Amino acid sequence: MPGSYKIPEDGAVQPTFYSGMCKSGDISPHVHPDEAMAVLIPCADRHRLNVVTCQDDAKEEDLADVGGLDLMDVRLGVSGTALPEFIPIIPRGMFRRQGCEIPSGTVGIVLNDILTKKISSKHGRYQWPKGSKVNRKVLENSAFQGKRVILFSTGPDVLIETLWWDRRGAGLFNTIATMGFAAVTGMNFSVISGECPFGHALNLKKSLCYCKELDELGVWTIPHIYAINDRQRERWKKWLLANPLVGVVTINTQLQRKQSHGMNEVFRTVRFLLKNTSVDIIIHGRAKGVLDGLHRKFGKRLHFAASGPLKNALIRKDKTPAEYIEAFRCQIKASSRS
Repeated sequence: MPGSYKIPEDGAVQPTFYSGMCKSGDISPHVHPDEAMAVLIPCADRHRLNVVTCQDDAKEEDLADVGGLDLMDVRLGVSGTALPEFIPIIPRGMFRRQGCEIPSGTVGIVLNDILTKKISSKHGRYQWPKGSKVNRKVLENSAFQGKRVILFSTGPDVLIETLWWDRRGAGLFNTIATMGFAAVTGMNFSVISGECPFGHALNLKKSLCYCKELDELGVWTIPHIYAINDRQRERWKKWLLANPLVGVVTINTQLQRKQSHGMNEVFRTVRFLLKNTSVDIIIHGRAKGVLDGLHRKFGKRLHFAASGPLKNALIRKDKTPAEYIEAFRCQIKASSRS
């Protein structure tokens, strides 16, 4: 979700070279015509992977697959329980450690680590390993014993898109629903600044549809929120107010580590949701700076999830997992005082 784009209140939006070629505004109100003003890449470009635009020949099939772009068509009814301030995400290398080494009753795991074979990178591109599938018994590992486990449905595009498009044939939802997760977050389909807003709207709906499928199987799902402009934030506000049983959402900040503009949009979305809805927010990934000016008023509604502390304990071996987790918690407290 890198980049930033804020539509001025006076409506004085400056078009880009390609904005006039984007037809996403034709599907208002699910995309506002102003959003096309931020398009920086031609929608008719056929050389990009995993990017859907208003010019694609198969866009009607994509729309039919998710029942159109209206977020209000999705209703979630399964609610969950209270969450701790910090949720450590357990990396694959620690699965066989004893759960008592990780001082948290609630932990996380990511999609890549519930696969029998991890997504690999070759020549700078992620690839799906042949024969990889969901490991139904992953939570039987000792690290998860006696703990509530949240599945964070995040990962590289090839992982997300492959699981999504093979979801029915692979029985993805039934598999996840029977694995014993305390909660599952929505998928983090890409919403990239400068791309076609039709693709943005489609990916937001796909993420909610993933939640809906699991919700209907009785799984507590935590919607994954992406928003890179005020129009999208308003649509999320409308949807959340219409779904009062949704008490928690998550925002992934892993791709914003080196993207200051992207983090600024994350901050805007966090502030907007805290001030305009009643949801708690899980910040998944980078936490530094997120609490700026918010902790005194909204601190109890902010939660954090990260794999960094346990990865550091696994790689560096100079401190225990508990010590790395405590150091991360101290980081959060230090940010709250800034």
